[in-house]
Amino acid sequence: MRFVVGFSFAGVYVVAESWMNDSATNETRGQTLSIYMIVQMAGIVAAQVVVNFADPSGFVLFAVISIVVSISFAPILLSVSPAPVFRTSAPMTLKRLFKTSPLGLVGSLLLGGVFSIMFGMSAVYGTAIGFSVAEISIFIGTIYTGSVLLQYPIGWLSDRMDRRLLIVFITAISSTILLVGLFWSNSFYVILAMGFTIGSSTGPLYSLLIAHTNDYLEHEDMANASGALVFVGGVGAIGTPVVVGYSMTLFGANSFFVAMIVLMLLITVYGSYRMTRREGISVDETMSYTPVLPQTTPIVAEVAQEIAIEQEIESEE
Repeated sequence: MRFVVGFSFAGVYVVAESWMNDSATNETRGQTLSIYMIVQMAGIVAAQVVVNFADPSGFVLFAVISIVVSISFAPILLSVSPAPVFRTSAPMTLKRLFKTSPLGLVGSLLLGGVFSIMFGMSAVYGTAIGFSVAEISIFIGTIYTGSVLLQYPIGWLSDRMDRRLLIVFITAISSTILLVGLFWSNSFYVILAMGFTIGSSTGPLYSLLIAHTNDYLEHEDMANASGALVFVGGVGAIGTPVVVGYSMTLFGANSFFVAMIVLMLLITVYGSYRMTRREGISVDETMSYTPVLPQTTPIVAEVAQEIAIEQEIESEE
């Protein structure tokens, strides 16, 4: 059932984002992308509240989801405008991507693992430590809220300093906070703070890795690279929940946070290593930071690239 739902929702996202991209103009594409991300995140956070209205193991919530998704397609099905053609650029080869931006590829691979743990195992973790349904929903909602709130502050910083240094700083600080928090992990509020920390660091980090990769690419290659980064993140996300699930069974529920600490520290170490291998790009020559949510498909990633390119061209003019 999980496999079928995952496959189906991938199709839902592709259709919705293709329609959005086809309907937007060059003047409205940036606003459309921002509104889309706000609405998507609002729906995710609201869903955590809905979980409290019925037994999660029963039929009611599944029926509600089915009805809501079906209703959401009514405007499209009743529309007389032609359906958009699905278009996406062919992904850049992984060999070329690694040669162009090693930190972008390796960071996306490791971050994909963090995302799969954070989004896929957070409810399992809450259940394992005895959280109620309400507490689990608050915990997950806190993670998503954190991923939104620090997008723009970190984006502002990334346009004014070496992005590699910012990546190293974010992963090191968040790992340290999580490690310290483990000593007080019997407190609900400390766990909420840990959830907020991992959400607020990994959400912007995804956009930051894309922006860092763009710094080493020509405009015409950015869309191709974004598709490759999404693919690499997906590869990193496949196996980690299995490993973390076994670790939580063998060593306890805190393996949930330990696994994310390890992956974030690996990004810290590799980012620090890359800073010794080549000089950073001047801030004046870097591409603009464009917020992108990790739940999006290559379509939105490419739209974000188009917006970044347009902003860069406008600034040059």
